[in-house]
Amino acid sequence: MAEISGLNASTPIYAQNINNFTGELFKVGGQRTPLLSAVGGLNGGKTLSSTYWQVQVDDSYTISSEPSKGQEGSTPTEYLGRKRAAYTHVTQIFHKGVQMTYTALASTGNQNPFTLSAAITEQSDGDGTTTGGTAQGLFGGNAVNDEFALQLEKAMEKVAREVEWFAFNGSFSDGANTSAGSGTREMYGVDVWITLNKNQSNSAAVEPLGGNCYYNDTSGDGTGTSQVISFATISGALKRMYDNHAPMKSPVLCVSPQQLLDLNNELVKGTVDIAGAIIPRDRNIAGVDIDTVVTPFGSIGLMVIDPDIMPSGSAFILDLAYIQPVFTNIPGYGTVFVRDIDQDANARIGKAIYMEMGFEFGPPSYHCKIQSVA
Repeated sequence: MAEISGLNASTPIYAQNINNFTGELFKVGGQRTPLLSAVGGLNGGKTLSSTYWQVQVDDSYTISSEPSKGQEGSTPTEYLGRKRAAYTHVTQIFHKGVQMTYTALASTGNQNPFTLSAAITEQSDGDGTTTGGTAQGLFGGNAVNDEFALQLEKAMEKVAREVEWFAFNGSFSDGANTSAGSGTREMYGVDVWITLNKNQSNSAAVEPLGGNCYYNDTSGDGTGTSQVISFATISGALKRMYDNHAPMKSPVLCVSPQQLLDLNNELVKGTVDIAGAIIPRDRNIAGVDIDTVVTPFGSIGLMVIDPDIMPSGSAFILDLAYIQPVFTNIPGYGTVFVRDIDQDANARIGKAIYMEMGFEFGPPSYHCKIQSVA
């Protein structure tokens, strides 16, 4: 097999020794990282040979009156041209390490004694004698046989949750800095991405080159009192997406647990006269269970987001058909991999998870932010 040479490698790296954990990243978080798990399994990820990429958008035609009609042998009835704009994305570095001493690596057989309510057993004093004691130990009670593998898996889970956090909250930075290596790249999160060049109120015209925002406050422009999310809120947000020519192929409503309960109280308990309902988990996207809400614009999926991750006072309608992870491909290593960390003369082992990742969301107009949710 041909050798693959890696940077700073003292010995050749062979293809069968390269660990790529992209699939593990998508599934390790499960229902705690539903966006990452769903879009990773649904659309996979694409790789780049760059840390930057662009999304180009254009405005859409609106036909509001009878169009002009062509005549035989005549000139065109009109000359067409659409406005276009470009948005720049970056991949963000995620780099987490795990270190463990050789002793800790070997000590999976150590026992953890527990205390009984009375001294019913003999307890070793460690000097060849015994006394009545309340401490008890179970031989072979450790369910973990490879402590380092467990810690590495937990580190991967932490990375997945960080990715989910940035997917919603990333503020974007291209990492440019006058000192080489000093800049920090940060991906776009949907909270910022969807609100780029957004409409200023619920009654304002759509922004074909920008994102959609539905204001859930009493004034409908972000200046009034925030309100609980409702069926009317969802319908209004979907209408704004429709008016802005969003494809609406696989829209999913992303809400916090409390927002889910508020919506459930309205729909299922029938506190208003509507035909909408939450249909429990009849949909599955890449292993993630998705509830369904029936609306005038068709059925829409419902996804619960960790409240520690969801931006405060917000909910989102995201079209998962246009969201996918993006990775910078590291030659000889892949996209998500584990590398050895040099421990010098220390009696320990160290490894690190490394990847450079962002999200492709499609044009901002394909999604909608619901703002001012109480």
